[in-house]
Amino acid sequence: MINKKQSISLTLSAALLLSFLLCGGCDQAVDDFHLDADGYANTTLSNGITLLMNHDEATALTSARILIGGGVLTETDANNGITNLMTKMLLKGNRDKTGAEIAEQLDFLGANVTVGCYRDYSTISFTSLTENFLDLLEIIALSILSPRFSPDELAKVKNEVAGDIVSSDDNQSMASSKLFWKTAYGQEGYGLPVLGTKSTIDAISVDDLQAHYDKYVGGENVILSISTDLDVHKLRDKIANKFKEMKAAAQPIPRPTLVLQSEKSGYIPYDRNQSFVYLGVVLDHLSAKEVPYVTLLNQVMGANVGSRLWYLRQSEKLAYNVFTQYGTDKYGALFRAGIGTDTLKVQIALASLNREWDQMVTDGITAEELTDARINMKNNLIFSIDRKSSRANNMAYYHWIGYNHRFVLDLIEAADQVTLSELNEFVSTKFTKDRQFTSIVGKD
Repeated sequence: MINKKQSISLTLSAALLLSFLLCGGCDQAVDDFHLDADGYANTTLSNGITLLMNHDEATALTSARILIGGGVLTETDANNGITNLMTKMLLKGNRDKTGAEIAEQLDFLGANVTVGCYRDYSTISFTSLTENFLDLLEIIALSILSPRFSPDELAKVKNEVAGDIVSSDDNQSMASSKLFWKTAYGQEGYGLPVLGTKSTIDAISVDDLQAHYDKYVGGENVILSISTDLDVHKLRDKIANKFKEMKAAAQPIPRPTLVLQSEKSGYIPYDRNQSFVYLGVVLDHLSAKEVPYVTLLNQVMGANVGSRLWYLRQSEKLAYNVFTQYGTDKYGALFRAGIGTDTLKVQIALASLNREWDQMVTDGITAEELTDARINMKNNLIFSIDRKSSRANNMAYYHWIGYNHRFVLDLIEAADQVTLSELNEFVSTKFTKDRQFTSIVGKD
């Protein structure tokens, strides 16, 4: 015989079991998603989408980024530029609305929406007042889930991209940057231009875009990052519902071979009074511990007024623009110096740049320089996550290339942990001549 107390216990147990079984069909389990002490959270939806969230009630704005893995790494020399075209076309018509209707609705919502393509991935980034965000998310989600790929819209986008290519080639610093990648890696992988070429984009059809979309747009290849003042648990559930139609499977992104070229210098003649030079090294993928090294080095060499290369402009009068920059990718990294100079001074400027570069590699940096660099590095990183849009962008970017969604916070903490000997050893062992390349656009 079962008494009344046992009956109640069995009823509760059955209810809990039923609840557990029903939750197995939900998009998320309740206890796998929580904010850490800094307001960050991450989880994976049932169809493979990585969801990264940051809660911040300082402003009534919500920013998000949808990252689709691949970028130019999914392309060949023959279809170069297809990822950029495909990503732009996602907002040019879906199963419910035309491109014009989408643009009108985005404008009505006061949304800021940008599309980008990079070496490792492509993105749609969007920001609005929080009160409008769910409506904005509805438009973006539907556009990604059911793109129309209209031939008429494709023709317009091709004209737009062709204009972007002409504009970038006409800009000497951008042209020199593109040449630098090609000089280092050749005509494949990271060496391919993000926008493609006029001839390659002209040849891309609607069917090509659809095939590219079918291959690479799947939950396993998508990151959605959001910085918001909304309740993140409720928002997570709404996101899971809005993106439930997305398939999980996506074709794996091919790992690039990244064969360094034997010719170390590239040159494009421009008949102008000014020229632009890049000099730098391309590296293998950096470990999380190594990223602070290039970040600090950037502060020492050229990120600020008073940094080492500033001398070339201020005292030697060789440059109208001089700086250093670094980049971290999924399979590689970069540290380089850029200098814009009078065409008649190209060789003198390049010699001075090489002198400063060699001194950095051979003699290293000083303790005083490292102290100042730490302060500047932390200030710049804090500024980089001040806005929600930057935070959302950083979360997706760092997660995709192999670190974690809150890596900026890790970098801030790491600034004080790097020792002078570690930094100088990294430079002397990694910045070798076989990895050093130069690109010149102007007059050699």
